[in-house]
Amino acid sequence: MCQRLKDKVAIVVGAGSTPGETMGIGRATAILFAREGAKVMLVDRRLRSAEDTKRMINEEGGESFAFEADITDSADCRRMADACFKTYGRINILDNNVGIGEGGGPVELSEEDWDKVVNTNLKGVTGVTLTVNGGQSLKS
Repeated sequence: MCQRLKDKVAIVVGAGSTPGETMGIGRATAILFAREGAKVMLVDRRLRSAEDTKRMINEEGGESFAFEADITDSADCRRMADACFKTYGRINILDNNVGIGEGGGPVELSEEDWDKVVNTNLKGVTGVTLTVNGGQSLKS
């Protein structure tokens, strides 16, 4: 690889994959970022899945750490940002690869299922302000 992300720090939200035979976009993104030289924080609501991604990255000589968080919970988003700053001292890239579908649209879904889709797909990792290098703010 070209090391285009050398010395960069990336948070990949959704860095695990849904169990099965395919690789999700978040996991593939995290692996590619690591191959390009980034230090990667692997965030997923299923810690075991993020740890599987970490193992894959480690096998290729990359640097990463796994972190469990629910991106629909603003307190978890704050913990995520704080953990990244504590570990790597900065955040250069915030990549959100989380999205869900419950089958059907608002007419077919229960209100509870519709709210779950909206909260995950539209509100996930929002409402958190991350302070980045030089005191600038990064709105996620």
